Amino acid sequence: MAFFIYFIPHPSLCQSHKGLSSVEVLEAATQNTLGYNAGYYVEFKNISTKSIDGVKWNVDFIDNFGANKGKREGVWQSGHFTSPIPPGDTLKDIEGVWVEGATKIVITIKEVHFTDGTSQKAKK
Repeated sequence: MAFFIYFIPHPSLCQSHKGLSSVEVLEAATQNTLGYNAGYYVEFKNISTKSIDGVKWNVDFIDNFGANKGKREGVWQSGHFTSPIPPGDTLKDIEGVWVEGATKIVITIKEVHFTDGTSQKAKK
């Protein structure tokens, strides 16, 4: 007789990023240096039918015990050297910050701006 043990993680133990119906958070990782979060990397995917030229998000910095160590805002915009994100494509961004004791991050998309001048905001 075989026994199987299944571990179902509690939602508070997982990083659960929050996208919108137009943008999905594919991946996010921290960069730790000497006990400080020196920055983070995030990858978004355009899951809409329009090209995106701006994204705003909040990032919560969490320690291994689940304590919130800080919150910042991130912004990406296309411009002279960076093209808008076509439907189905991804965006990789690196942000520099300095947060003591943070080992994990949680990304929450606040607003997405499209090249046609419309935008989508997160519901409060």
